[in-house]
Amino acid sequence: MGESIRESPVWGAVIFFFASACSVLFLFLSSVLLVPLAILAWGKWLTFFILSGGWLCGWMATYAIGRYFHNRAFVEKKLSDQHFKNSIFLSGKLPFSFVLIVVSSLPAEITGYALGAVRYPFWSFFLALALVEIPFAFLLVFIGESFFLENVGLLIGLMVLLLGILVWEVKNARRMRHPS
Repeated sequence: MGESIRESPVWGAVIFFFASACSVLFLFLSSVLLVPLAILAWGKWLTFFILSGGWLCGWMATYAIGRYFHNRAFVEKKLSDQHFKNSIFLSGKLPFSFVLIVVSSLPAEITGYALGAVRYPFWSFFLALALVEIPFAFLLVFIGESFFLENVGLLIGLMVLLLGILVWEVKNARRMRHPS
């Protein structure tokens, strides 16, 4: 991949974009390992935009696949039609805060397909997705860049921010599990 990026930066960007999208679709792929090469080739901002765009497109593809295969879903076949239609979880009436936590906590392959299958409103899904993935891509690219530039202060600051986000997610997950 590094050779492809250096020899043909445009095709390298296209490959990186599709690798980012496919990393959302398939559990065994990861575009995170390509980020350092991309930063060296295109800089932090272009890498951030390509990575974010690829991830968002990959998530939207999982949602579309889940929505398309809704009628063929394993869950629907196992539940009676009346129970399936009356279920709060499967009717798409999930609270936005819950979806935000799920999108930030579970793998995209599960979450995107499931939210598409339950026909969760697309724009709410996309908003939750953007609120989670764009900051994560930003942190990933800037942590990678600070590592290359040996900017210890920025690296530590971004790592503390990432740790803060993790603590916030854990607190929200506990609150969802044990409501007051």
